[in-house]
Amino acid sequence: MLITATLPASLAIAIAGINGHASGTVHVALVSARDAVACPACGNAARRVHSRYQRTLADLPWQGLAVQLDLEVRRFFCEVASCPRRIFAEQFPGLVAVRGRRSARLTTLLSAVGLALGGEPGVRLVVDLGLKTSPDTLLRLVRTVSGPATTPVRVLGVDDWAKRRGRKYGTILVDLERHEVIDLLDDREAATLRAWLTQHPEVEIISRDRASAYAEGGREGAPQAVQVADRWHLLKNVGDALERLLQGQPTALRAAAQADASPAAPAPPPSASEDPSASTLVVTETAAAPARSLGDRRLQDLYDQVMALAADGLSTRAISRTAGLSRVTVRKYLRAAVCPVRSPRGSLLAPGSRWEKLLRERWNAGCQNATTLWQDLQAAGFPGSAGTVRRHVGTWRTVRGRRGRPLARSGEPAAPAPPPVPSPRQVKWWLLGAPEELKDDQREYLRRLLAAVPLLETAQEVALEFGRLVRERDLAALGGWLRKAEESGVAELRGVAVGMRRDRAAIEAALQLPWSQGQTEGQVTRLKLVKRAMYGRGGLDLLLGRLRRGA
Repeated sequence: MLITATLPASLAIAIAGINGHASGTVHVALVSARDAVACPACGNAARRVHSRYQRTLADLPWQGLAVQLDLEVRRFFCEVASCPRRIFAEQFPGLVAVRGRRSARLTTLLSAVGLALGGEPGVRLVVDLGLKTSPDTLLRLVRTVSGPATTPVRVLGVDDWAKRRGRKYGTILVDLERHEVIDLLDDREAATLRAWLTQHPEVEIISRDRASAYAEGGREGAPQAVQVADRWHLLKNVGDALERLLQGQPTALRAAAQADASPAAPAPPPSASEDPSASTLVVTETAAAPARSLGDRRLQDLYDQVMALAADGLSTRAISRTAGLSRVTVRKYLRAAVCPVRSPRGSLLAPGSRWEKLLRERWNAGCQNATTLWQDLQAAGFPGSAGTVRRHVGTWRTVRGRRGRPLARSGEPAAPAPPPVPSPRQVKWWLLGAPEELKDDQREYLRRLLAAVPLLETAQEVALEFGRLVRERDLAALGGWLRKAEESGVAELRGVAVGMRRDRAAIEAALQLPWSQGQTEGQVTRLKLVKRAMYGRGGLDLLLGRLRRGA
């Protein structure tokens, strides 16, 4: 154990003895051989010893054994008459802090563990290392070393993060040149960012998303800084406008999907010589108009209520309070020509899928026991459950038994599930994607949809042009694109263009400068991981300390 080798030579500390203990702790006695010690008040060298006492310090373990330092401390008289301190105890900087109960190197180790792992996980590690501490101790050490960065920031990344998703948000500030989180703010208001920027006049560039609060805070707090809009968010704004246009066309979305369904072929009547009770139900791929579900009827009622309130002249906010809906939902209903219905979720047994075709073959072969069918599918690699198969084949049964158990006694074919209707978000990506990457049925679906909604073809053209503009950094084409979007006749794109004109300086900077929000978004992901690993103890000081120390 080279305990004294790591200490400053000015302390003149020597080992007086090393003793073992039955509890497995190694006691190391340390003494100081300094002739004179400076008074902490006046700095005068004092040599006259008043008394001695012993301090007990925890140190790093040795060979799996706990180590305790028994440090002899002397008190001295200060002989300067004008000094307010008459008696003082000698200090040992580099070995232990004032009133500390652990050595400086042990404190450094525990602080590093706390910053890397937090409280509970950190304790589990240090126990394996032969040390004893508590989660609260580790968190206290993290707080002592946490604090905002003091290095000047030239390029600042600003983004929000969720303290409680949907309820409370904060702001993360990132130095994009040094790849370091420099501070966390308690909210995402313009005034808070303005106050922070006022204290940091060295900021020259601010990278942000399209949030108006950050744009306002940047203008007022750092008028000298160039604001850079994030290119990904610009593309997202245009894509969202296209999706909102699709949300207002639910009838066209359904009609384009149902055009794929082939007309039903009439099933041959059962032979008179056959026993009707033993006849097999043959499932065919027929298209039938599905009955509206309870959920669809509830959506229709809400849609009718929203439209009635809008006809009475109520604002979006007032309709939201009256109907108990979010303003986003209210705006979606007001944009839609008819009630938008939920798109059915994808299923392993969706019509036309591999498993549904195999299930239909086994059913038409005469096997109509749901458990047996599931076992046959499972042997072929089907990952679903028996309940999934049971619910699916239940729609194929037309006659039910006395106890409600489905019985396949009818020779009439059962109507299969309707073809799935792609969601507006799915269709948006099809419209914005490369045509050669689409499947044949997707291309055919888009052909029918664009024929039914001519305005959608114009919106697709404008959106694709903006994507090319951003990817190629074509600054000269920005003005022409804004005019084209405003004259396209698509209200959603016109609104996006109006917002971009207000933020045009930041958009032009985005097309000229290399900075973006990619790094800031990555830091937000780190922040979420650290916060969730701290079991609700993630205050701003703890989060900032762990983020800045490479957690």
